[in-house]
Amino acid sequence: MAGSGAYGGRGQGSSVRRPSPAVYRRRRLAALVLAVLLVAGIGAAGFWVAGLVGAGKEGASGQVAGAAAPSSPAASPAATAGCDDSDVVVRAETDAPAYGSGEYPTLILEVANKGKSPCEVNVGTDAMEFLVTSGEDRIFSSADCQVDAEPLMMTLQPGKSEQARFTWERNRTAPGCTSVEANPQPGTYVLITKLDKKSSKKTVFELR
Repeated sequence: MAGSGAYGGRGQGSSVRRPSPAVYRRRRLAALVLAVLLVAGIGAAGFWVAGLVGAGKEGASGQVAGAAAPSSPAASPAATAGCDDSDVVVRAETDAPAYGSGEYPTLILEVANKGKSPCEVNVGTDAMEFLVTSGEDRIFSSADCQVDAEPLMMTLQPGKSEQARFTWERNRTAPGCTSVEANPQPGTYVLITKLDKKSSKKTVFELR
């Protein structure tokens, strides 16, 4: 009876019967799928880490390239090595040959490269001057009362020119910007423009 009881206990526990072979197969399949997913996940993580490392390397090389990029301005002097000082020419012009009463002349400084190689030129306000004279009388200079003059380097290509324009209000100036009360009278005047050590030829105009 005891044996029967023991057997009977196993029979009553039919709710915990051994899984069927089909259930075992499904469980093995689920475990296999999980293993594949884990391996794939590890591989993906490894790829992502490798990507970060690669991106870091690319970023570093990019920074080096960025630091080296400003070398192009340093190449400018080499580009101007073939430029002769005589290739740079300064000219003076006015926007009209004569000006009526109350009209302000526009004074023009032009710098041109007549050579066959690029030339590096300082076209800043610290280098230029508009000078107006009448006979031996120094009438006006844009440098007399100039403030905050600054350099401006420019590479001028062969055959090219640049202009700077200045509106002259028909006033007199003196070195040091000392006060001058007298104003220019009607008559003939001469304009000379300067850029560093270069000077233009004279240009004549008239105030009426």
